Amino acid sequence: VAAQTVPSDDELLAALDAARFLDPDVNTIRVRIVSTTPDETREAELLLRFREADGVDFARIDFVAPPELAGQVYLSTPDATYFFGPDLAFPIKTSATAEVFGDSAVAQTSGIRFLGKYTIVERRTVPATDGSDLLEVDLAAVDYTVAFQAITLRVDPATLRPLFATLYALSGLPFYDVTYESYVTRENGDVYVSAQNIANRLFLGRVTTSEILEASAADLPASLFDPASLGASGG
Repeated sequence: VAAQTVPSDDELLAALDAARFLDPDVNTIRVRIVSTTPDETREAELLLRFREADGVDFARIDFVAPPELAGQVYLSTPDATYFFGPDLAFPIKTSATAEVFGDSAVAQTSGIRFLGKYTIVERRTVPATDGSDLLEVDLAAVDYTVAFQAITLRVDPATLRPLFATLYALSGLPFYDVTYESYVTRENGDVYVSAQNIANRLFLGRVTTSEILEASAADLPASLFDPASLGASGG
Protein backbone atom coordinates (compact mmCIF):
# COMPACT_ATOMS: atom_id res chain seq x y z
CA VAL A 1 0.00 0.00 0.00
CA ALA A 2 2.82 2.39 0.88
CA ALA A 3 4.50 1.75 -2.46
CA GLN A 4 1.28 2.76 -4.24
CA THR A 5 1.33 6.18 -2.53
CA VAL A 6 4.91 7.02 -3.57
CA PRO A 7 4.89 8.89 -6.89
CA SER A 8 7.22 7.85 -9.66
CA ASP A 9 10.00 10.24 -10.62
CA ASP A 10 8.03 11.73 -13.51
CA GLU A 11 4.87 11.97 -11.39
CA LEU A 12 6.80 13.81 -8.70
CA LEU A 13 8.43 16.21 -11.16
CA ALA A 14 5.03 16.90 -12.75
CA ALA A 15 3.49 17.55 -9.34
CA LEU A 16 6.29 19.95 -8.40
CA ASP A 17 5.68 21.87 -11.65
CA ALA A 18 1.90 21.86 -11.24
CA ALA A 19 2.20 23.29 -7.74
CA ARG A 20 4.34 26.24 -8.86
CA PHE A 21 2.91 27.19 -12.25
CA LEU A 22 -0.41 28.62 -13.34
CA ASP A 23 -2.62 26.47 -15.54
CA PRO A 24 -1.55 26.31 -19.21
CA ASP A 25 -4.47 28.49 -20.30
CA VAL A 26 -2.76 31.46 -18.59
CA ASN A 27 -0.22 32.84 -21.05
CA THR A 28 0.27 36.45 -19.90
CA ILE A 29 1.68 37.47 -16.52
CA ARG A 30 2.62 40.85 -15.08
CA VAL A 31 5.43 40.66 -12.52
CA ARG A 32 7.07 43.10 -10.12
CA ILE A 33 10.74 42.43 -9.28
CA VAL A 34 12.62 44.19 -6.49
CA SER A 35 16.42 43.91 -6.38
CA THR A 36 18.14 44.73 -3.10
CA THR A 37 21.91 45.01 -2.65
CA PRO A 38 24.01 46.51 0.17
CA ASP A 39 24.16 49.71 -1.92
CA GLU A 40 20.69 50.18 -3.40
CA THR A 41 17.16 48.95 -4.01
CA ARG A 42 15.72 48.91 -7.53
CA GLU A 43 12.30 47.93 -8.86
CA ALA A 44 11.08 46.77 -12.27
CA GLU A 45 7.85 45.62 -13.84
CA LEU A 46 7.87 42.91 -16.49
CA LEU A 47 5.35 41.41 -18.89
CA LEU A 48 5.81 37.66 -19.37
CA ARG A 49 4.12 35.87 -22.24
CA PHE A 50 4.20 32.17 -23.10
CA ARG A 51 3.43 29.95 -26.07
CA GLU A 52 3.44 26.22 -26.65
CA ALA A 53 3.68 24.94 -30.21
CA ASP A 54 4.35 21.41 -31.48
CA GLY A 55 5.20 20.30 -27.96
CA VAL A 56 7.88 22.92 -27.35
CA ASP A 57 7.75 26.02 -25.17
CA PHE A 58 8.48 29.66 -25.91
CA ALA A 59 8.69 32.54 -23.43
CA ARG A 60 9.02 36.28 -23.90
CA ILE A 61 9.99 38.81 -21.21
CA ASP A 62 9.33 42.52 -21.88
CA PHE A 63 10.36 45.34 -19.57
CA VAL A 64 7.50 47.73 -18.81
CA ALA A 65 9.35 49.79 -16.17
CA PRO A 66 11.60 51.53 -15.23
CA PRO A 67 11.59 53.84 -18.27
CA GLU A 68 15.31 53.38 -18.94
CA LEU A 69 14.79 49.62 -19.42
CA ALA A 70 11.46 49.76 -21.27
CA GLY A 71 11.74 48.11 -24.66
CA GLN A 72 14.26 45.48 -23.61
CA VAL A 73 13.17 41.94 -24.49
CA TYR A 74 14.40 38.45 -23.60
CA LEU A 75 13.08 35.68 -25.81
CA SER A 76 13.46 31.98 -25.00
CA THR A 77 12.98 29.53 -27.86
CA PRO A 78 13.80 25.81 -28.18
CA ASP A 79 16.92 26.75 -30.13
CA ALA A 80 18.38 29.63 -28.11
CA THR A 81 17.78 32.56 -25.79
CA TYR A 82 17.86 36.05 -27.30
CA PHE A 83 18.16 39.60 -26.02
CA PHE A 84 16.92 42.69 -27.82
CA GLY A 85 17.03 46.36 -26.87
CA PRO A 86 15.97 49.65 -28.49
CA ASP A 87 19.59 50.40 -29.41
CA LEU A 88 20.07 47.11 -31.26
CA ALA A 89 19.39 46.53 -34.94
CA PHE A 90 18.73 42.84 -34.36
CA PRO A 91 18.51 40.43 -31.39
CA ILE A 92 21.65 38.82 -30.03
CA LYS A 93 22.03 35.37 -28.55
CA THR A 94 22.48 35.18 -24.80
CA SER A 95 22.10 32.54 -22.08
CA ALA A 96 19.19 31.34 -19.98
CA THR A 97 21.38 32.17 -16.97
CA ALA A 98 21.75 35.81 -18.07
CA GLU A 99 20.44 38.19 -15.42
CA VAL A 100 17.22 39.94 -16.40
CA PHE A 101 16.94 42.13 -13.31
CA GLY A 102 18.83 41.78 -10.08
CA ASP A 103 19.62 38.10 -9.61
CA SER A 104 16.56 36.90 -11.48
CA ALA A 105 17.99 35.15 -14.54
CA VAL A 106 16.04 34.47 -17.72
CA ALA A 107 15.29 30.92 -16.57
CA GLN A 108 14.12 32.01 -13.11
CA THR A 109 12.06 34.90 -14.45
CA SER A 110 10.15 32.81 -16.98
CA GLY A 111 10.08 29.80 -14.64
CA ILE A 112 12.20 26.67 -14.27
CA ARG A 113 10.25 23.56 -15.17
CA PHE A 114 11.50 20.26 -13.80
CA LEU A 115 9.66 17.63 -15.89
CA GLY A 116 11.62 16.89 -19.05
CA LYS A 117 14.53 19.08 -17.96
CA TYR A 118 15.75 17.20 -14.88
CA THR A 119 16.04 13.69 -13.53
CA ILE A 120 15.76 12.77 -9.86
CA VAL A 121 19.08 11.64 -8.42
CA GLU A 122 18.00 11.05 -4.84
CA ARG A 123 15.10 11.53 -2.45
CA ARG A 124 15.41 11.67 1.34
CA THR A 125 13.60 12.85 4.43
CA VAL A 126 15.09 15.76 6.39
CA PRO A 127 13.86 17.56 9.52
CA ALA A 128 12.31 21.03 9.29
CA THR A 129 13.01 23.72 11.88
CA ASP A 130 9.67 22.95 13.56
CA GLY A 131 10.53 19.27 13.90
CA SER A 132 8.32 18.04 11.06
CA ASP A 133 9.66 16.03 8.14
CA LEU A 134 10.36 17.49 4.71
CA LEU A 135 11.11 15.74 1.44
CA GLU A 136 14.48 16.71 -0.01
CA VAL A 137 15.07 15.96 -3.70
CA ASP A 138 18.30 16.22 -5.71
CA LEU A 139 17.79 17.00 -9.40
CA ALA A 140 20.29 16.72 -12.27
CA ALA A 141 19.82 18.41 -15.65
CA VAL A 142 19.20 16.13 -18.61
CA ASP A 143 21.78 17.98 -20.74
CA TYR A 144 23.97 21.08 -20.84
CA THR A 145 21.30 23.24 -22.48
CA VAL A 146 19.46 23.42 -19.14
CA ALA A 147 20.19 26.67 -17.31
CA PHE A 148 21.13 25.23 -13.91
CA GLN A 149 22.80 21.83 -13.96
CA ALA A 150 21.73 20.75 -10.47
CA ILE A 151 18.99 21.72 -8.02
CA THR A 152 18.23 20.58 -4.48
CA LEU A 153 14.62 21.05 -3.42
CA ARG A 154 12.90 20.94 -0.06
CA VAL A 155 9.27 19.97 -0.45
CA ASP A 156 6.19 19.75 1.75
CA PRO A 157 5.50 15.99 1.52
CA ALA A 158 1.76 16.40 2.13
CA THR A 159 1.07 18.90 -0.66
CA LEU A 160 4.17 18.33 -2.84
CA ARG A 161 4.71 22.09 -2.89
CA PRO A 162 8.37 23.14 -3.16
CA LEU A 163 9.36 25.37 -0.25
CA PHE A 164 13.03 26.05 -0.93
CA ALA A 165 15.57 25.37 -3.68
CA THR A 166 19.31 25.68 -4.08
CA LEU A 167 20.44 26.22 -7.68
CA TYR A 168 23.96 25.13 -8.58
CA ALA A 169 26.31 26.64 -11.15
CA LEU A 170 28.03 24.52 -13.79
CA SER A 171 31.08 24.35 -11.50
CA GLY A 172 28.99 22.63 -8.83
CA LEU A 173 29.04 25.60 -6.46
CA PRO A 174 25.72 26.69 -4.95
CA PHE A 175 24.69 29.84 -6.80
CA TYR A 176 21.20 30.87 -5.63
CA ASP A 177 18.86 30.02 -2.77
CA VAL A 178 15.21 30.35 -3.82
CA THR A 179 12.42 30.55 -1.26
CA TYR A 180 8.89 30.00 -2.55
CA GLU A 181 7.28 32.47 -0.19
CA SER A 182 3.60 32.48 -1.10
CA TYR A 183 1.20 30.06 -2.77
CA VAL A 184 -2.16 31.30 -4.05
CA THR A 185 -5.24 29.32 -5.06
CA ARG A 186 -7.36 30.73 -7.88
CA GLU A 187 -11.15 30.46 -7.97
CA ASN A 188 -10.91 27.40 -10.23
CA GLY A 189 -8.64 25.63 -7.72
CA ASP A 190 -5.42 26.26 -9.63
CA VAL A 191 -2.48 26.67 -7.22
CA TYR A 192 0.64 28.66 -8.09
CA VAL A 193 3.59 30.45 -6.51
CA SER A 194 2.75 34.15 -6.38
CA ALA A 195 5.96 35.36 -4.72
CA GLN A 196 9.50 34.08 -4.46
CA ASN A 197 12.79 35.26 -3.02
CA ILE A 198 16.21 34.71 -4.63
CA ALA A 199 19.32 35.09 -2.45
CA ASN A 200 22.73 35.18 -4.11
CA ARG A 201 25.11 32.73 -2.44
CA LEU A 202 28.22 34.26 -4.03
CA PHE A 203 27.52 37.91 -3.15
CA LEU A 204 26.01 38.20 0.32
CA GLY A 205 23.36 40.84 0.78
CA ARG A 206 22.01 40.56 -2.76
CA VAL A 207 18.35 39.54 -2.66
CA THR A 208 15.78 39.63 -5.46
CA THR A 209 12.06 39.19 -4.86
CA SER A 210 9.39 38.71 -7.51
CA GLU A 211 5.63 38.91 -7.22
CA ILE A 212 2.91 38.09 -9.75
CA LEU A 213 0.61 41.10 -10.03
CA GLU A 214 -1.78 39.86 -12.70
CA ALA A 215 -2.38 36.73 -14.75
CA SER A 216 -4.58 36.35 -17.79
CA ALA A 217 -5.20 34.54 -21.07
CA ALA A 218 -4.77 36.35 -24.36
CA ASP A 219 -4.65 35.59 -28.07
CA LEU A 220 -0.92 35.91 -28.73
CA PRO A 221 0.41 35.88 -32.31
CA ALA A 222 3.27 33.52 -33.09
CA SER A 223 5.33 36.49 -34.32
CA LEU A 224 5.79 37.64 -30.70
CA PHE A 225 8.03 34.61 -30.18
CA ASP A 226 9.97 34.80 -33.43
CA PRO A 227 13.46 36.35 -33.07
CA ALA A 228 13.21 37.56 -36.66
CA SER A 229 10.32 39.83 -35.65
CA LEU A 230 12.65 41.83 -33.41
CA GLY A 231 14.87 44.54 -34.79
CA ALA A 232 14.94 46.58 -37.95
CA SER A 233 12.70 44.20 -39.88
CA GLY A 234 10.27 43.53 -37.06
CA GLY A 235 9.00 45.26 -33.97
